[in-house]
Amino acid sequence: MDYQVVHPANADLVMVEGSWPVPARPIRAAFLLSEEGQKRPNATPRFILFQDGRIVLTVTGNGDWKDKMWPMIQDVTATKA
Repeated sequence: MDYQVVHPANADLVMVEGSWPVPARPIRAAFLLSEEGQKRPNATPRFILFQDGRIVLTVTGNGDWKDKMWPMIQDVTATKA
């Protein structure tokens, strides 16, 4: 599993391609085409689980990380912490 961090200087740069590491740019492109990407592209903190060229889950906020994203990561990796 790869882990990419996008941490621009301000919220206006969140979806600017140059703010994203090159390996993460396909994730940005897929996200911007998604319903969530169309509605709330700049919501932060945002967590995106991207697998096999598609977005599996996207959530915002630390609560959704804990309640939704972390369990999903455990499921797709068949691990438990």
